[in-house]
Amino acid sequence: MQPLGPSDVDADSIDVWVVSHGGVASNALCDHMQAQGIRTRPENYGLICHKQHPGVSIGKPILVIHGDYLDAIRSMDRRKFLTANAAKMCLGINAPEIPLSRFLQSFPQDPVGFSMFLESFRSAKQNSIDKVAFLRYPYTNEEAIQAFESIDVDVDMSGFSLRERKKKYSPRSKDVKAIIEKYENFDFKE
Repeated sequence: MQPLGPSDVDADSIDVWVVSHGGVASNALCDHMQAQGIRTRPENYGLICHKQHPGVSIGKPILVIHGDYLDAIRSMDRRKFLTANAAKMCLGINAPEIPLSRFLQSFPQDPVGFSMFLESFRSAKQNSIDKVAFLRYPYTNEEAIQAFESIDVDVDMSGFSLRERKKKYSPRSKDVKAIIEKYENFDFKE
């Protein structure tokens, strides 16, 4: 079992910090990058892959993958990651045992933490704390290359493609339905 966290980014063990809110194939892209020798997965990757920007420079380029918010919520719920990712984005800790109802109660406008998470990286970019690129899912390889180039990272995207999202969704709990309703009109502008 992973520690609760919060956990710092070990900049010495990565070349690029790849983060996402979950449900947007960030692991597939990390696998592709790792195969090229680009280090994206430190030992504590599971704790930092959905973590807000710390507000101080980590000294490495950052790629933030986001988008397709409602299907991302459904995907995380289907794979049983929604609560864990909400805890990481809202609180910076690994606490999958916190019920979704607590996030709805404590963060009524942003129960999964999408806005808090994305705003932390927008602020880091606007304040030139770190080099940050946003990549909106689903994306083309050309869009990924542009994002990487903007943070001075060279990734060969040949052979990479996003797979079609699985659409088999299980019945939703009332809390997940409430969360989906909260984000129906959510759209983050980089």
